[in-house]
Amino acid sequence: MRAAVIGLLVAAVASFLVWSYMRRFEDEASGGPRVMVLTVVRTLEPGAVLKDSDIGERGIPVAYVESRAIRATDRARIANLRISSALEAQQILNWSDIVMSNDERVLSNLVQPGMRAVAVRTEGRSSSLVHPGDRVDVISTVPQPGSQEHRVAVVLLQNILVLGHPAGGPGNIGNDGSDTVLSLSLEQSQLLAVAGDKAKLTLALRSTPDVIMQVALTEKSSKELAAAPVAAAVVKGKAGPVAVNK
Repeated sequence: MRAAVIGLLVAAVASFLVWSYMRRFEDEASGGPRVMVLTVVRTLEPGAVLKDSDIGERGIPVAYVESRAIRATDRARIANLRISSALEAQQILNWSDIVMSNDERVLSNLVQPGMRAVAVRTEGRSSSLVHPGDRVDVISTVPQPGSQEHRVAVVLLQNILVLGHPAGGPGNIGNDGSDTVLSLSLEQSQLLAVAGDKAKLTLALRSTPDVIMQVALTEKSSKELAAAPVAAAVVKGKAGPVAVNK
């Protein structure tokens, strides 16, 4: 009797392990475990208010979830906000589809748990290239040690979510202004606070599907440009093909 009970327990454990392995194998083959993202249940026009009844949910393998997709856990954050473009029924909601209004609660609603909204002043017009929902890399330019003439560029942060641009006063967020509001961890916020005090910052816009984080990036110095040979000479003459003697 005891041997029969032990045999049943061993068989049950073996069956559970086989089932767990098959489940994990199916998840990996299909793109990993499913992540619940938000969709719209009906067609909506630009400027429409996104009511809670308009929002649906869908499970997608984690390997196929874009960084802009809004997770189901953020449902309460986007309810009753306006959308910026037309959405078809069953279309996945992205952060770039949400209009940043003048409601003072909007900015805090967009900040995901564990993250912080940080406004940064960037060099040149790089901030005009980005919009809410975009992903950017942050590049810092500082004087090169031991040189008054040359500067060094360093990639500080990669694949950072853009929340928008400050506009209209405290708590508000819009699409104008030279500053850019980024979604950062507290540690990233510290790094950017130090860099912003001593360096000039530039934003590099990423394409939508590009989420690759590059490693072992080296700093670039303006001294390299000064030492580079002239690539080509300016050829003056009549228009048309120029013959080159070999």
